[in-house]
Amino acid sequence: MKKLLFALSAASVLAACQNTEKAKTGEYALIGKKAIITYPDFKAEVTYSSDSTLHWKTTANGTSSEGDEKIFYKPLNDHQYFLNWIEKDGFSVSQVIDLQAKKVTTFSTFADEKSERGKRGSASMEGTVELLK
Repeated sequence: MKKLLFALSAASVLAACQNTEKAKTGEYALIGKKAIITYPDFKAEVTYSSDSTLHWKTTANGTSSEGDEKIFYKPLNDHQYFLNWIEKDGFSVSQVIDLQAKKVTTFSTFADEKSERGKRGSASMEGTVELLK
């Protein structure tokens, strides 16, 4: 039984390493690329500088904002990624990016004094992603 559990664990680790390598070099690599993410109410231009930093610029109703963020980045497979960061003002962003399906699912939290949930509000959005060359 212990040998079986060890074999399954080793196979899982090997698969994760292979997915990470494919994510770095494959058709759907994210790091080192720039993307346009389009949500219903705004667009974001994001540069994935490294596996620990990104730069974003959003535009909505003629107004733009931008920032540089330290991120948590985890390849889920060769075309899907999980990212998370907390901005200087406390706005937090968690995303799953699927480059094969060209979709992004985002969950954000932010300060909300009226909220009974730790004075935090939240929002979820779905959008599309286009990698630029």
